[in-house]
This record gives sequence, structure tokens and C-alpha cells, in this order.
Amino acid sequence: MRKRGTAALLEHWPDAVLLADASGVIEYVNRAFERLTGYAASEALGRTPALLSSGRHDRAFYARLWSQLRRGRAFRGVFLNRRKNGELFHEEETIRPLRGANGRIERFLCAGRDVSALMGELQRLKRLATHDALTRLPNRALYADRLAQALREAERRRETVAVAMLDLDDFKRINTQYGHVAGDAALRALAQRTRRCLRAIDTVARIGGDEFALVLPGLGSREAAAKVFAKIRAANALPLRYGGKRIALAVSIGASFFPRDGRNDQTLRRRADAAMYEAKKAGGNGWRFAR
Repeated sequence: MRKRGTAALLEHWPDAVLLADASGVIEYVNRAFERLTGYAASEALGRTPALLSSGRHDRAFYARLWSQLRRGRAFRGVFLNRRKNGELFHEEETIRPLRGANGRIERFLCAGRDVSALMGELQRLKRLATHDALTRLPNRALYADRLAQALREAERRRETVAVAMLDLDDFKRINTQYGHVAGDAALRALAQRTRRCLRAIDTVARIGGDEFALVLPGLGSREAAAKVFAKIRAANALPLRYGGKRIALAVSIGASFFPRDGRNDQTLRRRADAAMYEAKKAGGNGWRFAR
């Protein structure tokens, strides 16, 4: 099949087109396919579409694909594929099964286009909706979702969760003495320093102003939590170098535990917040546990 009839039209089609036999062996690709993937037709023919696999899709994705195709229905989806040079790209594809005169599926026709720019923009917008623009930490909405998930998992596993509220001491003084740009720099430093003190399963979020919140699954004792809070206090006690100045930083932390101090997110957050203010009243630069 080459440059006759339909093939001649497909050669100039703007979408990448691939035709495979019933076993998935590629019989034809057009010029747009070559441009999009980096594979010449001679390199693709006789192989399967697996040559574009990024390895990023799970078995369930392909199970849905083949379930649709075997029933004679078209499959539409966005694939994360890999070009010949190793670069990943998002391709929106429609795969149609083609039946022969006997009614059996004889070929598959796939047409796709590069939607990497669109997917990148969607991911950016999604991140804006769930993350704080200044610190790049999860925002209040994502924090609430992660806390709810952690509590459900802890309930199921009969484990504990530490919930902590963290506040930058004397933040108003920093803004007044050094300016709001310096205040923003202090918040970014606090976010980065605190995140480095935590495990991959933990969450630190900015929930507003100079207020941060933590979810620490599996920390069941005050002793274990105190070790984490000591690391966070020490990391944030380092002066921030800004504009040739050294800005002193300190944090106050309050913590509560599921299920000891509460069994729902509102109660745990309220009691952790109260403990944080106790830490502030005691002079700051420390932590307190819910009483």
C-alpha cells in the first residue's frame, strides 16, 4: 500500500496515520507519522506500535483499549508515547478496527496528533488549582484531601497520624523591617527547609499567610514526632541571607494525633492549632502537643 488511492491522500494528511494488520504488525505509516515520531517508514514497517511505548501506561489502560477494539468499537484516548530520540510526547489517538468481507477484524487504523502543549497547559492549570503559587507546596484544598485520605487509611490499618500546624514567628516584623519581598523569600525558605525534613509519604502545605500544615502518617508517639519537629526547628533556625542581610527565622509548631486527640480532620486541626498558639505564648521557636 503506497501512494495509490487512499494512501496517496493519507501521505498528505496532517494527522499521523498508522495501519496495522490483525496481529498488530504495522503495514503502513504516512509522512506525518514519520515527522511526529522520528521513525522512517522503513523503520516502522514490520514492527508493532510498541516501538512508541513509553512504559507509562498500566495494564488496565491496555485492557480497556483491547476490550473496545475486540468488540469492534473505536478506542479514543491520549497516549504518552516516546519518539525515536527518546523524547516523550502526548498523542491523542483514535484507533478503529477495520472488518473484511467476512466480517472479521482484519486491520487497525490509527490516527493521532501531538497534544503535548495542551496537556502541559492542563497540567499547569491543575497544579495552580492544587498548589500554592509562592511556595509550590500543596494548598489548603489539596491538604484537606490528603489529610482525609490519611485518616481513612489509618482507620483501615488501625494506625496513627500526626497532624501539625506550623507558623513563622514574627512574620509581621519581617515584612515591616525588610519588606514584603523579603517576607515572601522567608516563606519560600520555610517551605523548602521543612519539606527536606520530611519523608516522601508526609505532606507539608501552605494553608494561608505564614501558616503551614503537616500530615505525618504513622507517627504514633510524641517522642517520634518531637524528633521530626526538632529537625524542622533546627532547619528553619538558620538565618536567611537576603539582600546582603541575615534575617533571623523561627517557627512554632502544634500537633495532635489520630485517633487519640480526635477522629476527624476538623477536630485534629483545631487541637493542633490550639497547641501551636500555646507554643507561641511560650516564646515561640518550639512545639507543643494537644492537651
